[in-house]
Amino acid sequence: MPEVTATVDVSAPPTVVWAVLTDVAAYPQWNTLLSVDGEYAVGERVSARLSVPGLPTVSFAPEITVVDPRRELRWRSSLFGHDAEHSFRLDELADGGTRFVQHEVIDGPLAGPVVGAMERRIRRGFEQMNVGLRRRAAELARAESGRVRP
Repeated sequence: MPEVTATVDVSAPPTVVWAVLTDVAAYPQWNTLLSVDGEYAVGERVSARLSVPGLPTVSFAPEITVVDPRRELRWRSSLFGHDAEHSFRLDELADGGTRFVQHEVIDGPLAGPVVGAMERRIRRGFEQMNVGLRRRAAELARAESGRVRP
């Protein structure tokens, strides 16, 4: 089964990265890959639109399979006769930051050739989302650290 992974280190703690990842209403401010309507809750389906660079935008309705706050969000979906499992994993780094990992495994009769033909574009979409998430999380972490606490 073909896989695509993209990783980025974020200078914000997992709590902030999780807040950015799960605030779907704010996606238009930073997320060029996905738009999502719905709630990330196990067993629920969300409405999503995927905009991979160089490919047509597609709508899909993934089922949320894992919600582990500050650690992992995972969903399962079917698109064009292929099943996919997508995960967003947050690993806390020794410096207090977060390693954010997007990983997708695709299964289906033509998964190998399809992913082979589009892997660079898919990875680029993941990387663009990761960069947007890193910027947004760093902004929020800076704003949070600048607040005066009573």
